[in-house]
Amino acid sequence: MSRWEYTTTALHHGLLGKNRDEIDRAALEQRLNEMGAEGWELVKILTDQALHSEKDGHLLVFKRRSDA
Repeated sequence: MSRWEYTTTALHHGLLGKNRDEIDRAALEQRLNEMGAEGWELVKILTDQALHSEKDGHLLVFKRRSDA
């Protein structure tokens, strides 16, 4: 049976574009490539999230197999 570990990362509106509706594709692809290089696979993007104690933004959810 496979075991998974999960992590999230937030992309703030300023990173993705001047306005909430704009996406800086280069910045998004760079972040996805960084996470992929560490073995993380993108599971879901939750857009326009109110993040507790953080600047609001888009939440990216990743998973990878756990060696444990």
